[in-house]
Amino acid sequence: MDDYLTPAELKGRVIEQRAALRRNLVNRLFRLGNGVQAQSQQLLSLISDLSLVHFRILLRLSEAGTQNVQGLSELLGANRSLVSRALPDLREKGLIELVKSETDKRQIFVRLTDAGNAVVEEHRAPIRARDQAMRSAFKPEEYEQLVEYFDRLDAITNVPAAEFFHEPDSSDQGDDT
Repeated sequence: MDDYLTPAELKGRVIEQRAALRRNLVNRLFRLGNGVQAQSQQLLSLISDLSLVHFRILLRLSEAGTQNVQGLSELLGANRSLVSRALPDLREKGLIELVKSETDKRQIFVRLTDAGNAVVEEHRAPIRARDQAMRSAFKPEEYEQLVEYFDRLDAITNVPAAEFFHEPDSSDQGDDT
């Protein structure tokens, strides 16, 4: 009976499942994303108490300049409500300014302050070192190929979910996730 497996049997099942999941792209991408997120938060926590969302907003503003909430959301690959909820805290800390558009008062622009820019610069070296470590795991041509693969996968994530409801045919492969 499955309820009474020995620790060794349980460990064996975990090893079997991990081996099977190794080829499951969705599972691997989730694990990779979670790993990058956890490591990024650890890097940030060594220097400050910023959340990853807050830092990503500051970093994008430092690289792209003043943005409206919609543009910032698109650059982050995040929904507008997540970005909107993070902005008041960043403003209270003096890291950003929120400026109403002179032509459309409904439009709010987000601008990095000098203090916000200083925070980004303080965090830039460890983030850059981690990014370089990831890049150095590949030859330049492999890295470019990886970017192309990510572009393909990214395009699939933009397909409406309803389009995936179909009867599987003989060409379908892989585990469901």
